Amino acid sequence: MISFFRRYLTSWPVLILFGLILIAFAVTGVNDPLGGSAPGSAVASVGKRKITEPELLDTLDRYVRDLRQRDPSVTQAQAARQGVVEAIATQLIGQAAMEEAATAAGLGASDEAADKVIVAIPAFQSGGKFDQATYERLLAQQGMTDRKLRQSVKGDLLREQVIKPITGALAVPDGVAELYARLLVDRHEGGVTLIPAAPVAAATPAEAEAWFKANAARFTIPERRGFRYAFIDRAAILAGVSVSDKQIADAFAKDPAKYGAAASRVLEQVVVPDEAKARALAAAAAKQGFAAAAQAIAGFGAADIAAGTQTEAAFAKATSPEVAKAAFALPAGGISAPIKSPLGWHVVRVAGLGSSGKTLAQARAAVEADLKARAGEDAVADLVARIEEGVEAGKSFADLASELKLTIQTQAPVTDRGIAAGQPPLTGDLALIAARAFKHEAADGPVVEDLGGGRLVVSETTSVLPAAPPPIKEVMPLAIAGATQDKAMKAARAKADAVLAAVKKGTVFAKALADAGLPSPRPLVARRIELGNAQNVPEAARAFLNAAAGSTQAIAVPGGWALVHVDRIVPGDPRSVPGLIEQLRREVGSALPGEMAESLAKASMAAVPTERNQAAILALRQRLSGDAAQ
Repeated sequence: MISFFRRYLTSWPVLILFGLILIAFAVTGVNDPLGGSAPGSAVASVGKRKITEPELLDTLDRYVRDLRQRDPSVTQAQAARQGVVEAIATQLIGQAAMEEAATAAGLGASDEAADKVIVAIPAFQSGGKFDQATYERLLAQQGMTDRKLRQSVKGDLLREQVIKPITGALAVPDGVAELYARLLVDRHEGGVTLIPAAPVAAATPAEAEAWFKANAARFTIPERRGFRYAFIDRAAILAGVSVSDKQIADAFAKDPAKYGAAASRVLEQVVVPDEAKARALAAAAAKQGFAAAAQAIAGFGAADIAAGTQTEAAFAKATSPEVAKAAFALPAGGISAPIKSPLGWHVVRVAGLGSSGKTLAQARAAVEADLKARAGEDAVADLVARIEEGVEAGKSFADLASELKLTIQTQAPVTDRGIAAGQPPLTGDLALIAARAFKHEAADGPVVEDLGGGRLVVSETTSVLPAAPPPIKEVMPLAIAGATQDKAMKAARAKADAVLAAVKKGTVFAKALADAGLPSPRPLVARRIELGNAQNVPEAARAFLNAAAGSTQAIAVPGGWALVHVDRIVPGDPRSVPGLIEQLRREVGSALPGEMAESLAKASMAAVPTERNQAAILALRQRLSGDAAQ
């Protein structure tokens, strides 16, 4: 129901801001463990901490991606124009202020506490347990470091210590819940009339140009970037690698078990704590069989005694060299005398002979392939190092490509989604490279990117075209159509204004419509609760349910204007709907922690020295929305 009220407040852009206010400072764990910051110009300073533009952009990007999951048509420019840049800046400032205030009050977050949070994050787990390889891979994919992640987690833990003791005991009185419930059951009675935007003469080029300038944001093309790239041919590098006979022989001799050179045995064993019991077991095994003796004397089943297929070296590592040597001296079916190790007394049986071990000639292909793979990876790493060293030394992409025999290809400017007007969208590796181009500036020079799956590319951002509307000549037909529709809407609005003026002077709504030559109103009767959780409630219906009794208003609707009039509001009885008050009490209560957290953040900003670089925030908003280009 709380979300129901919000839908009746305003449109989606304002809901974005409303949602940010409610959740910005609510800490119930790690909100986004892969978020982070990077060096750059500061948009604010909070105590000793600087909030950078890249940090703000990272947060904005994640927020817009989340919005797109619900509404794919949402763009970063739209969000920027609706004030999301400023809202996120406030969010980050508030979070930082709370952390500074918490630290000043003597609160802290230890490395051990951060570790517990990190290992519990499902994204870092495999099979229900923390997986270091998954952790490192995800951090690398997000351009995040372990240190930055821990800083983020510690910040969350600090804010949690401030907020939870206060929000944990919040409750909503029944009287407050009843007020919300009444809003749902009050009956609104009135009427609505549509004033269509009638056809008008087509707009002139001058009118179209004026309308285009006033509505340039509708035509804004997102920022585009051009780049150059050269793939690192890993296959060619690997093909050029060779290894000598001596290297192969040395590797085989160093780790024979790895290449199957060591003989193996299928073993069974029993380990008991004293020699007497071991000797009794060995004697019994000679008469009634090893498995039966193990069961009778030590209580071991078949699964307990099975040691599997072992090489002598592997078995020695699991037991002791003496035990392994004795086991591998036995014939198939042989049972050892008791042998002592740090684990106890062993009795071992050779259940079967495994491999006799490969010769160097037999293992040569596997050893050579292994050495070539390792040498190839070393060669790739060396090439990457040479590129990075060359960039640091000031070499150009062209110089590096010539020196290292790389083939440079050029991509004309595209959006971060790999889209350019009149061209098919980029796909595959090119789409990945295009997205990465938006993380680098032209001044950064070439960088080596890992595209996943062992694919590497050297790329360089070469041009940046800011978000801007196209030349009007390219969209003149659309501008004329828009200006013409605007003229029709203004003519319809003039009729609506005449009715509004008459009603304001005391004329009955139905008579004011008749005097203006408009049809009689269609009756409207509705309660908020009857619309439930409908997702696409018409704007006119929303206005009708939010208006006061006796009010009349004009609402823009597709194809014209709707005149919405509320005759009266008949109070309802929320107790007539079973469970409604209790439901509202719970839902309002669930919003209170966010509201309290917002208040705490504001108090922290007042207590901690805070400087907001409004000029930098405005410049970022203009750049993202395209307003600067206008």
